Amino acid sequence: MSRRTSFRSAALLTAAVVLVPLAASVGAAEKTVPQAVNGTSTGPAKAVSSQPGKASSKRLPDMDKIDGPKYSYKDAVVEHALVPSRNGHDTIWVDIIRPKTKPGVKLPTIMDASPYFNTLGRGWEGKCKTPHSLVLHAPGSVAGGCSKTTPFPEFYASYFVPRGYAVALMDLRGTRNTSGCQVYGDRDEVFDAVDVIDHIADQKWSNGKVGLTGGSYDGTLANGAAVEQPISGRHKNAVAAVVPIRAIDRWYDYHFLNGVASQGHAATPALFTAALAGEDTQNSGTDDPLLPARIAERKACIATLGLATDAGYAPTYQDASMPFWTERDFAKDAKGTKAAFFLIHGLYDFNVKMNNTGQMWAALPKGAPKKLWLLNGDHVDPDTPDADHARKGGHILPFTFQQAYRTAVHRWWAQFLKGVPAGALDTPTVEVQGATGTWTGSRSWPVKTTDQVVPLRGGDGQLPYADGAGDAPDSQSVVLAPVKKATRLSGQVVFDLAYTLQGPDTNFAVRIDDLAPGVANDVSVSQNTLEGPVEKAFTISYGWARAFYRSSLKPRGISTPSGGAPVVPGEVTRTSFGSLPLDYVLAPGHRLRLTFSPSEGGTLAANSGGTVTLLTGKGMSSVRLPIAR
Repeated sequence: MSRRTSFRSAALLTAAVVLVPLAASVGAAEKTVPQAVNGTSTGPAKAVSSQPGKASSKRLPDMDKIDGPKYSYKDAVVEHALVPSRNGHDTIWVDIIRPKTKPGVKLPTIMDASPYFNTLGRGWEGKCKTPHSLVLHAPGSVAGGCSKTTPFPEFYASYFVPRGYAVALMDLRGTRNTSGCQVYGDRDEVFDAVDVIDHIADQKWSNGKVGLTGGSYDGTLANGAAVEQPISGRHKNAVAAVVPIRAIDRWYDYHFLNGVASQGHAATPALFTAALAGEDTQNSGTDDPLLPARIAERKACIATLGLATDAGYAPTYQDASMPFWTERDFAKDAKGTKAAFFLIHGLYDFNVKMNNTGQMWAALPKGAPKKLWLLNGDHVDPDTPDADHARKGGHILPFTFQQAYRTAVHRWWAQFLKGVPAGALDTPTVEVQGATGTWTGSRSWPVKTTDQVVPLRGGDGQLPYADGAGDAPDSQSVVLAPVKKATRLSGQVVFDLAYTLQGPDTNFAVRIDDLAPGVANDVSVSQNTLEGPVEKAFTISYGWARAFYRSSLKPRGISTPSGGAPVVPGEVTRTSFGSLPLDYVLAPGHRLRLTFSPSEGGTLAANSGGTVTLLTGKGMSSVRLPIAR
């Protein structure tokens, strides 16, 4: 069977090639300023700007004036701490740089915890940490990265230390100079981060406030530590602000999509528990007398705890209510945080998919400060300076906004770590980047929508396709009527399916394509539509669901696939589920194509449904399109 898609596989939480559609994704939301798509107005919008963080009814403070450089980076104080883990066995390594100040000056801290400081590197340049003393093992990477090193990767230290912030970079357990085993999302990783946060808050130079940030795995740890700090941290309110970038909220939803096993990220836990663990070792002299034993332990972890972790992610572990997954669920505890969250995610990120940020956004408490940026790109670092560097790094970011990103993050840290009135909440709460690079703002996300219910049509009331053995076609496509005006879809498309199976179970996979006028239904999706007008079909989003878990799935919001029951062969059965969260505008005359099959976008087929027959016509299968008002 041929499964064609414009969303390419990506290496797990690393730089990866993902070719995705980026055309015609400009839209409008609520009131005041009309925004155009291909020269056609989409209706009133809340706010539109060529750069994020700009559109505001208030004059935004100049950050260099209210929180500008005042300390020498050359004279900064550099410290390396071994923080005892709460398990009584491991030690956590953290590198800290802070401005040299007068006695009594208290500083906030920006912290990034990462597993990559000794292997794949951090930032758009992929730099590793430079060993600061005795070199025990030269940094390298099975992925071919880390040819460059620096004492403090990313821009945080050079940008924020002169402005009066400390920066702490923590080595994840089992990586670089932290002992223990890599456990790929286990709660122990979060506990280590909380222990380091408490250590920082204890320092005489600390003002007690810590901001958490980082991209991909680092952002995932930021999510986890932020919601865990009020639960088990000694300093309950130490985490004051969080900027998670392309981060996971629930590890289950990274590997399973409504119960459907995903391989779209093209990696397994073994990348961390075996491959990188075999490459990585402590590379700086420490005061730890157990150093030789800890190095040996790290290699022994591969065949012990590493294998146990890998087994936990095997397809047999699909029930999201199992303890293995609930301890890796950070969204469920989000309601207890008071931290100010600023989430940043790519609309076309097929590594950490949009469900991971959409769910976290919805789970955050309504009363806490929060902001959301949805960029027109994939699993890419928003600090990337230009599109050429993004492409060379295997990513897509056609309209870069490095300085706007740094300024917006600076506003966030200044306001919530220092208490400086920096206007962090004076720009639109949500900003979405469109096809031309402009940003549309709104007060909430998804924007206010009305469901348009579209019944599915098929010959003789049936749309059969094969899941496993059978004579039915590989897939079935339904093309909806063209839209008469630019139409924004915001949130989740819902599929309400009525069907029969020959077997006890099946995986539903739905690919959502945009067909331009004149493009035939059988045209494959475009692999790259970065430049010029839309000329072919291309993929907007996907939806997935396993029939076995149909009773525990929610059409929108967070589903926890659990329990489950086989389908009775031949019996009419119904399942409702949502697509990945999206924000997309169909240009006038464009049509949606819905392709149904047992596997799409890097997911695994069940191969147990035999002939899957979607039932169409009145009262049967339909789709709900979230149309912006």
